[in-house]
Amino acid sequence: MDGLFIPLLPGCIVAIASALGVVSARRPVYAAIFLLVHSLSLAALFGVLSAAMVAVGQIVIYSGAIVVLFLFVVTLLPTGGRELAPTGARLPAGLVAAAAVLIALAASLAAGAIPVVTPGDLSVVAVGHALFGSLLVGFELTAPLLLVAIIGAVVIWRRHEPRTRTAVPAKATEPRTLVMHR
Repeated sequence: MDGLFIPLLPGCIVAIASALGVVSARRPVYAAIFLLVHSLSLAALFGVLSAAMVAVGQIVIYSGAIVVLFLFVVTLLPTGGRELAPTGARLPAGLVAAAAVLIALAASLAAGAIPVVTPGDLSVVAVGHALFGSLLVGFELTAPLLLVAIIGAVVIWRRHEPRTRTAVPAKATEPRTLVMHR
């Protein structure tokens, strides 16, 4: 395990820095780019830990699909999401959440040793049976869940969109009379 410390350290530093970048970015496009860096750093960490299948899934699903989806939603907003800039409270909230995760990690490590993971069958057939067997419903429900999340984000944004004021046409209830002055 000590031999993995040197390769894991830069990956962990990049993952933590990019996660803080997601929370503290002023513009949503920059937050999505930080999310892409974070996702790729997690894929690199999975690769260092010899979890190649999870690393490829991380790249294809999260880096390739989810981040691109977020970018499309942000760029479809009329002003590119600039009006949704974060307030100053996001960085302290991110630091509090990071501290909570570190405390939970320390508590779980203090509770006992990390169990040894035995490598299972990682063939395409085994992964296909696992993914399309008992996990099929959860796998298929992710697409409508993402669609509902996008629609919900656009609806919430539309509620805060300033409405344009137009002149209300006068109702013609009585005929106009022509008045001539001398």
